Amino acid sequence: MRPEARSAARLAAIKESKDKKAEAASAKKAEKAKLAAQAAKGGAGGRIASKQGSKGAQMKVQANTR
Repeated sequence: MRPEARSAARLAAIKESKDKKAEAASAKKAEKAKLAAQAAKGGAGGRIASKQGSKGAQMKVQANTR
């Protein structure tokens, strides 16, 4: 492959990668804003939720007896 062709392909790949990264970042930011709006509206079910729980993680099983 000629050096100028290789350079052009590299630049195109870098540009595509940057676009993809920016798109992923904007999607993540939008999801975060949606979760914040839902929590502000009372989407946590009226009780205090953990940060991980608000992101959809499973809650730890609490021991009933000691």
